[in-house]
Amino acid sequence: MFKSYVMIALRNLMQNKLYSLINVGGLAIGMAVFIFAGILVDYEKNHDTFFEKSDRIYTLGSLISPTAGHRENRFGTVYLALAPLLEADVPDIELTARVVEDEYLLLVGERRFYQTVKFVDKAFLKIFDFDYIAGDSGALDDPSGIVLTESMARKYFPDGNALGKVLSISFHSKADLRVTAIIRDLPRNSHFVPTLSDTPALEALASLDALTKMDEFKPEGDWSNISSENMTYVLLPPHLDETWLSQQADAVYKRHASKETQVFIPGVDSRRLQDTNLLLWESVGWPVADMLELLGLLILLIAGLNYTNLATAQAFGRAREVGLRKTMGATMPQLLSQFLVESIATAMLAMLVALALLEILVPLFNDSLGKALALNYITLLPTMVFVGLLVGLVAGSYPAYVITRAKPIDAMKNILARGPKGSLVRSCMIAAQFVFSIFMLGMVAVVFFQNEKIKEDSNIFPRSQIVTLKKAWLGDMQSRHDLLKQEVMKVPGVTAMTFSSQVPFMQQNWTFQAARNAGDMAGKVNIHRIHVEYDFLKTYDIPLIAGRDFSRDIAQDRERDDSTVINVVVNEMALKYLGYSSVEAALGQTFHQVFTSDSNARERSFVIVGVVADQNFLGLQNSIKPIVFRVYPEYYEQVSIRVESQDFGTVMTHIAAVWQKVNPNHPIQVEFLDETFERGFKLYSMINMALAGFALVAITLAFIGLFGLAAFMAAGRTKEIGIRKVMGAETFQIVRLLIWQFSRPVIWGLVVALPLSFFAANRYLAFFAARIEFPVVLILAAGGLSVVLSWMIVSVHAYRVSRQKPIKALRYE
Repeated sequence: MFKSYVMIALRNLMQNKLYSLINVGGLAIGMAVFIFAGILVDYEKNHDTFFEKSDRIYTLGSLISPTAGHRENRFGTVYLALAPLLEADVPDIELTARVVEDEYLLLVGERRFYQTVKFVDKAFLKIFDFDYIAGDSGALDDPSGIVLTESMARKYFPDGNALGKVLSISFHSKADLRVTAIIRDLPRNSHFVPTLSDTPALEALASLDALTKMDEFKPEGDWSNISSENMTYVLLPPHLDETWLSQQADAVYKRHASKETQVFIPGVDSRRLQDTNLLLWESVGWPVADMLELLGLLILLIAGLNYTNLATAQAFGRAREVGLRKTMGATMPQLLSQFLVESIATAMLAMLVALALLEILVPLFNDSLGKALALNYITLLPTMVFVGLLVGLVAGSYPAYVITRAKPIDAMKNILARGPKGSLVRSCMIAAQFVFSIFMLGMVAVVFFQNEKIKEDSNIFPRSQIVTLKKAWLGDMQSRHDLLKQEVMKVPGVTAMTFSSQVPFMQQNWTFQAARNAGDMAGKVNIHRIHVEYDFLKTYDIPLIAGRDFSRDIAQDRERDDSTVINVVVNEMALKYLGYSSVEAALGQTFHQVFTSDSNARERSFVIVGVVADQNFLGLQNSIKPIVFRVYPEYYEQVSIRVESQDFGTVMTHIAAVWQKVNPNHPIQVEFLDETFERGFKLYSMINMALAGFALVAITLAFIGLFGLAAFMAAGRTKEIGIRKVMGAETFQIVRLLIWQFSRPVIWGLVVALPLSFFAANRYLAFFAARIEFPVVLILAAGGLSVVLSWMIVSVHAYRVSRQKPIKALRYE
């Protein structure tokens, strides 16, 4: 019997090719998207599992106070002082290891390279069991040792014999390091190999003791340095977990950190190593991984509703077959089994098509984003079979129940097809489809236009004309700043050049505490500091709204190590934080730096000589921060060159030649300000693209289903339309009648989707300082577009049926 049911199912699929294509294709797309979203989220949530102790490794993070004005509520790192205190105070902890990362100049003979090096505690190699080609986990017991990955060893020592070789690393001073181990390159499913950010992969490891000697770096007792690149890892015994570690780490932090430190970071917590990869996703303020899973489920739900709706309509076309079989003695369980087998057969066929789609989609995704997703059929096959069976049963249950519950006489008369109850259920299912589709389409519109606003607002700085040169502080470069500027300004096409500690859109947060009155700890506020050269504001078109710019002729404008009174330029937000009532009231006034942890620090006072308009210097996804601009050459790290020329390539060639002439020992490192902006904006663009992809699939499935259902229902009303035409109805009236029939569920969906979209849009926009002003208009436009497209789809079938001759329509059936 089961075999005959399958044969009937395949025969029906072949007889109704259009509806079979819609059913199988819709389910296949829904299943493919659902499974792909599951594979992607599982991949992102399970990085680093290839390490033997991965289930016992945790990272420490900092909780950020809501009053700190930061867009995130958690850092994935902690102060470097915490790890040794934690290991000393909590003996149950096996090991801790800190990582301090930065880019340095590596010298291999006469060759020079910029290389990101991770300086780590020697326990780092005991926590992580890397695959050693040469050497072992004791490689960093020697403070002068360095561990290279296989690809870096080939790069620096192409003769293939890197072990034992010496290379030099240059920062503020120079040190020689000997290669003591070579490890295999890490796979891409590791947080050490980020693919969605420009953070370099793990390529070189050196001892933290070497950094201490080379740069006089003192991580112990350091409650001032917290950077997203610096990580702290903890290895626990098998019987302890994340909750226990969070409690212990938080208690140690609160015992040792000063009260002033705890104002900004009130506590710390821990996370599993596998979750560390999600830190980047969480930086946007939304649970992106969970959203991907939810969107995949919604797509599958839309595909299932699509199939249920069309299968129900098709089932009514088989009412006489059901009535005849009941008359011949078929029982309701037999009929239910037949229709459910047909539904499951359709779903399993769709799953095969979905599998083919995944075989195409996964490699394309990996190539475009540098991921390593894999279709592991051993683990995936049971899930696919389960999903196929579940979709077939759930989506096929309603049409099977509706058609088999009918009495034989009603089925023979096809009363169900004309009943209002079936029509109501179908309308509700269409409405549900369009709720999800319009919701996603509205969110796509909001996210897209918000991203466009960010791009547009970023033009407050001349980002297409600015070229930045990095590493302006290396070696003796600072002593050559004046010479470099003189030579670069001679290059045709260069109109301005300046130095600074950072440039717009860089995600750096250098702050100090200040108050209007000296020593006023109660009135202190956190102010961002940016160290600039005299021409910085002019180069970046940052407008002064009061006072003056910095001047080389005024000695107090330049800050020195022994300075006690310094002239500064502030933005409007800084005035608000410091409590000045107006720009005019602030000019010429003095505020003071407040020291919280070093009572012997030198007092510094700042005189406000200029005020600039508020601009989102740190990136437009951040709120506007209070900023103080200070002329302090010792902190210059970036060179900004403004170029106004049609021949950008020639200008860059000349600039590179000047750099080589002035600073031959350090290779030039160039980045356009456009690239700096795009680096911070990349994740938001990807989220928009992902959401747009899901929305496109959802709305396509909804319209394909509407197309098939409209075709089926229009054909079913052929005789009715013939009678209406005989009675004098015009083509336009018939088309309008059918359009209104299908418009009602779409409008129901619109009524539900609009408030949901508005709520979600407001939650998303609240993350940005500068927001689009009319999200309601965009959401209404998305809803209106859905209604118009549905009208167009239905009108095609309505017009075709209404144009038939009445005699043919009356002979239908």
